[in-house]
Amino acid sequence: MRRALALGLLAAALCGCDRLIEGQLDRNLQRVDASVLTSPDLQVVICGSGSPLPDETRAAACTAVIAGGEFVIVDSGSGSWEVLDLANLPLARLSGVLLTHFHSDHIGGLGEAITQSWIAGRKAPLPVYGPEGVERVVAGFAEAYAFDVEHRVAHHGDAYMPRAAASAEAHPVALGEAPDASALVFERNGLRVTMFRVDHDPVRPAVAYRFDFAGRSVVVSGDCAKSASMVTHSKGADVLIHEALEPTLVARAVAAAKRLGMDRQAKLAGDIPDYHTSPVEAAEIARDAGVGELVFTHLVPSPNNFLTRRIFLAGVADVFAGKVAIAEDGMRISLPPRAP
Repeated sequence: MRRALALGLLAAALCGCDRLIEGQLDRNLQRVDASVLTSPDLQVVICGSGSPLPDETRAAACTAVIAGGEFVIVDSGSGSWEVLDLANLPLARLSGVLLTHFHSDHIGGLGEAITQSWIAGRKAPLPVYGPEGVERVVAGFAEAYAFDVEHRVAHHGDAYMPRAAASAEAHPVALGEAPDASALVFERNGLRVTMFRVDHDPVRPAVAYRFDFAGRSVVVSGDCAKSASMVTHSKGADVLIHEALEPTLVARAVAAAKRLGMDRQAKLAGDIPDYHTSPVEAAEIARDAGVGELVFTHLVPSPNNFLTRRIFLAGVADVFAGKVAIAEDGMRISLPPRAP
């Protein structure tokens, strides 16, 4: 009797477990939100607001832009693909990656973006746009993931994992040498994407991107010191998504490292501010460009509590009267079409 009861309880438990598993699988398989591709809005999803400094709440640099059926990401930092996946975006429809420069925290997740969008069902090679040198980056990831592609095709078959769609294609965009040089990346389905040069010396080339769609516009800075070209190419933008480094907090970290005898760490941290933009400097750019909203990203260090957020934003409101936000992974911005 006891054994029969125990077996019955076990069977019931297993049945309940099966229902839980099936329910979770149903939610996972049905969660993709393809409606973003048919929306009339220009949409932004922050898929990486962090920096090379480790932060369990933030992936490295990545910003998704979706408009007119196009779905692209600016940079592909480590951990950003998981943020995109959790945002329920139609990953199989990723139509491009745009790289701002080739620092590791901006390209570390590129292999996963290529591979995981293929696994999700991408049907053609993934275009990767960037300044001169992007060919070498794409070729390097192709070599690193070559065995992965072979094994997946062998395991699942070409009908389900088509080898022809596994790769990425590099699309270098030629820029002039002028500090504010710009070039059209592509114009498709009403979305116009422009690349322009920024100052991240000694990192060259380094670029930013402007997106125009249905009378609305978004600019994503990449990494840079305060650059006049950001003002030039952000004129009238609805949203400026700009990197920001808080120099007071970094200076404190440098001083602490020196006190502890960590001279190498102090040197490296002390070198960082001269090729990044402070929050107040980014606010000056937003003011001078007449943008509607300023969003800080690539946060150094991450302002994850009340005190550091207050320090991070100190002086910003004195410079820029528009809306200001500190990016969080998963943050969404939606800009409806502007009437002509």
